Amino acid sequence: MKQSILKYAFSAVLFCLPISLATCQDQDGNKNESVRYLHPIFENVDVQKDIVFGEVVNYEGETENLLLDVYTPVGDTEINRPAILWIHGGGFRYGNDKTQMYIVAMANRFARRGYVGVSIDYRVRQNPREDIEGTLSHALEDAMSGLNWLRDNSDKYNIDKEKIIVGGGSAGGMIAVILCYKDGTDSEKWDKSGIIGLVNLWGSPDPSWRISMVDKNDPPTIIVHGTEDPLVPFINSELLMKELERHKVKCEIIPIDGAGHTPAGHMDDFAVKIAHFLYDTL
Repeated sequence: MKQSILKYAFSAVLFCLPISLATCQDQDGNKNESVRYLHPIFENVDVQKDIVFGEVVNYEGETENLLLDVYTPVGDTEINRPAILWIHGGGFRYGNDKTQMYIVAMANRFARRGYVGVSIDYRVRQNPREDIEGTLSHALEDAMSGLNWLRDNSDKYNIDKEKIIVGGGSAGGMIAVILCYKDGTDSEKWDKSGIIGLVNLWGSPDPSWRISMVDKNDPPTIIVHGTEDPLVPFINSELLMKELERHKVKCEIIPIDGAGHTPAGHMDDFAVKIAHFLYDTL
C-alpha cells in the first residue's frame, strides 16, 4: 500500500430542505409525484445517537466503546426498509467521527427518502502512517462489527437485512470498498451477506492493493470523485471503473469537473444521481 492514500481534507456541507410527503416541486414550480427511495418524501428525521455496537482495544492498548447513530424517517410505517451503513472519513486520524458533516448530511438526505441510515465510528490513530496495515485492519474489523450490528438489529428498526448499502467518504470510502469487495478465506470468515450496493465518495484506494479484489459478485457501485483531487487521485476511480466494467459489475461514476477532495458543495446534484442509481438497484 502507498502511504500517500492516508492524507485527506474535509469541508462542511448544508442539509437539504424539507420536502412535502406527497409532492415535490422542480425549479419551475411544477408539482411532481414523490417516489419513495427516489425523492425526499419525509420532512423530519429521528436520530438515535451514541448507541454502543462494540468494545475494542485501540492501538494504545486501551479499551474503548464503538458508537453509532441511527437515522430513521419520522412517521414512516413501512417495514423491511433498505439501510445504508455510512462510514466517515478523516484520514484514519483523530478529529473526525460519525458526526462528520457530509456524512450527517447524506444520512439525513437518504433517511428523508425512506432509508434507515446507520453511521458508525471505527478505531482511528494519532499517526496512522506508522502502521498502515494495523490501521486498516482495525477499521475493517470495526466496519464489519457495524454491519453485523445492523443485521442483528434489523427487526428492531424495520430493516430488510437483505437490502444493505454501504457508503463512505475518503478514508471511509476506502473502508467501504474493501468491505464490499473483500472475500473470505478458509482461515478468515468475511460475511458480506445482504450488501446490494456501494456508494464510494472520493475514496477509491490505490490500485496496487484494491483492483485484485474485484470480481463479478461484487455489489453495484457508484462513485463520486473530483477530477482534480490532490489527495485521492481521480485516476484511482477511473481504474476501478474499468475493473468493475471488465467483470460486468453494474457501476457508474459521477466526476465533479475541476473539484478537489471532498466536493460536498455539489451534494445537491450527486445525491440525486446516487438516489436514482440505488433506486434502480433496489
